[in-house]
Amino acid sequence: MRYIKLTFILGVLFFLPQCASLNPFASSPIPKPDAELKTTAEVVGENVQPRYTWEINDSLKNSVKKRIVILNFHNRTQYGGRELGEFAAIAVKDSISKMPDFVIINEEELTPDQSFTFQDGKYNMKEVFEKARARGVSAIVTGSIDDLRIQERGDEVGLFQTRYHSVTANVKFQLFDATNEKMLIAKNTSAEVIEEHTRFLGNRSIESYDANRGEGAVSKAIQKTLPLFSTFAKRISWVGRIAKIDLSRFYINAGEPTGITRGQLLKVFGPSHAIIDDDSQQFIGMAPGRFKGILKVVDYFGVDGAVAIVHAGAGFEEKDRVEIYSPPRQ
Repeated sequence: MRYIKLTFILGVLFFLPQCASLNPFASSPIPKPDAELKTTAEVVGENVQPRYTWEINDSLKNSVKKRIVILNFHNRTQYGGRELGEFAAIAVKDSISKMPDFVIINEEELTPDQSFTFQDGKYNMKEVFEKARARGVSAIVTGSIDDLRIQERGDEVGLFQTRYHSVTANVKFQLFDATNEKMLIAKNTSAEVIEEHTRFLGNRSIESYDANRGEGAVSKAIQKTLPLFSTFAKRISWVGRIAKIDLSRFYINAGEPTGITRGQLLKVFGPSHAIIDDDSQQFIGMAPGRFKGILKVVDYFGVDGAVAIVHAGAGFEEKDRVEIYSPPRQ
C-alpha cells in the first residue's frame, strides 16, 4: 500500500510541469530586448523640439528685426504736388516691407498728435531723430523728387488723338542711422518711362493731366537705389529701450515678433549726447551713452514686448537704450 502511494505522488509531480506548458493562461517567456528601452523623457525629447533656445549666437543677433520709418518725399517739381511725394514714400515702403530684416513704423506712430515740422522742403531732423530713438527706431528714409520732365509727341489729326509721352524723374534717396544721426546714403538716381494715352479733340494740355504720369518714372528711379540700401542697412544695429522698470523686472519695447528670444542678452546704455566742435561750432555726431550693464530676457508681454532681469551691472533707468549682446566665443 505504501508503495502504491509513493508511485502516485511521483506521477503527479512529473505530470504537473507538463500541464503548465499546456495552460493557455500561463505567461509566455519575455524575450530579451536587443537594446535598452528609452526613458519617457528621451522619447519626448526626440519628438518635441523646444520652442526657445538659451544659447546665444550670431544667428540670434542677425534675426532681430530693425524698426524703420519712411517719411514722405519732398516734391520740388510742378507736377503732382504732395501726392507724388507720398507715392514715392509708399513705393519705398512696398519694397522694404518684403525684406525680413525690417519692421516699418508709420510717421503717425511717432507723432500721434501732430506731424513733423516740414519747412523749405526739409524735415526738422533733430525732432525726427529724438522721436525715432524714443520709439526704438533704428533707421529713417526720406528724400526728394528734384526734377520731372515730360515730353509728348503724337498725331494731332483725328477725333481721338493717340499721344506718347516720355517721363524722366530725378529722385534723391536718403538713409539715416537714427542712433548716431549719420547719413548713410544720399543717392541721386534717374529713370525714364514711355507711356501712351488718348486725348479727345486735343482739349487738354500736357500740364492738365493728373500727377500719376510721373509715378512710373519715380518708382523706377527708387528701385535703382534699393540694392544700395540693402548693403548699407546691414551696418545699422538694432536698438530698443527700457520702457518700464518694476522692482527687479525690466520691460523692453520689443519682444518675440521683433525677434528677441528668451535668454537673449541686451547691453544697456545711458542717453546719447551731441558732440559739437568748440572751434567751428559744427555738429560732429551723437556720442553713445555710458555703458551700464547687461540684461537677460526671461519672458514676453503684450503684443511685442519682453521682460528682462539683471545679468550684470546696475543703475538702469527707464528710456535707457538697449542693444543685442553676443558673448565672445572662447
